[in-house]
Amino acid sequence: MDLERGMSEADGRAAIHIGSEADPTEMLDLLFRVFRQWPAFEIQVPAIEHLRWKMRSDPIAARHHVFARIDDRMVAMMLRIVRRVRVGGRDCLARDGVDAAVDPRYQGRKLYGAMIDHCRERPQDAEFGLGFWYSTNPRTRRQSRPEESRSLANSVQVLEKPYHARAIVARRREKYGGRMPAPLAVLRIKLETVFNSLGHPPYWRRTRRSWSIATMERCNDRIDGFFDEAARPFDFVVVRTRDYMNWRYFDPAAGRFTVRVAEQQGRLLGYLVFKISEGEGYIVDLLVLPGRTDVVRSLVEDALHLLREAGVERVICWMISRHPYNGILRRYGFVDTRRDVGFGYQPVSLEDRDLEFLDDPHARIHLTHGDTDWI
Repeated sequence: MDLERGMSEADGRAAIHIGSEADPTEMLDLLFRVFRQWPAFEIQVPAIEHLRWKMRSDPIAARHHVFARIDDRMVAMMLRIVRRVRVGGRDCLARDGVDAAVDPRYQGRKLYGAMIDHCRERPQDAEFGLGFWYSTNPRTRRQSRPEESRSLANSVQVLEKPYHARAIVARRREKYGGRMPAPLAVLRIKLETVFNSLGHPPYWRRTRRSWSIATMERCNDRIDGFFDEAARPFDFVVVRTRDYMNWRYFDPAAGRFTVRVAEQQGRLLGYLVFKISEGEGYIVDLLVLPGRTDVVRSLVEDALHLLREAGVERVICWMISRHPYNGILRRYGFVDTRRDVGFGYQPVSLEDRDLEFLDDPHARIHLTHGDTDWI
């Protein structure tokens, strides 16, 4: 699409800007005008600090944020998180368009689509091997060119382990309302738990382990070697380096996460990241060495013990439907909620054939809640 023509169709006064010209204060003001509350989840730092954290996901990220101005006023923006992804054994950059916002007074003028076109026409876009996004917003999905985006055949499931059914129902009704009477909604949760246990018999004994589990305060160089080994079973996985992990889970501006690591004689066997927010627990990330289901079990048991002690109403975990950890979680009482995460991807500099394997329902994929900005 010709940029000048596209902007004329959108709004003749609009001008698109890229990267370091972005002013976080203006961006935050726009986000509040559009969403009223930002971010959507509980955060322990001022919103501006969370925004600045998100803007520095990678050294090159600054040159890929995009925004539009009309009459010297920021009216639209699209923030991009840059991640490194291992695809078929090859590391490449991936762009994730997050926090897309258009001022309510200028919606319906094709500003968002024009920003996307502008980004794709820039030579710098070739830095990326692929793009991906998460969304539950049908309008955003349409504007993200669904004819060019693909969905995973081996999809992301939202799993949930309920502890207090009445509290869960009360919170849902407070946030979203509900047509089903509360007693029936509580009964439904309890029945789902029973049916899940019939299909996935619970473990009756705790894992016997000869390794320790402790809280990690900061990620060191050990994570690089651990990740290279732990990632071997997967053909698609976000790269976990020391810098990435410290940015994602140890920076206070990201949120309050607890990282539990299993290690034996100085060797890292695996880790689990969890978070507590507004009375709910989240297993945000989980990765262990290949074949070590015993380590997975021990980390899950450890996290569930700590979360239950904290009094959470339920524990939520995103997991690929055909993932080696999925069946383990189901046996610990995690039920498939059948909620749609909405993961889409598209090749940029990669060839179509490089990503064909993602059309296989049994594709070896590792994606977690922590690979998004949603938690």
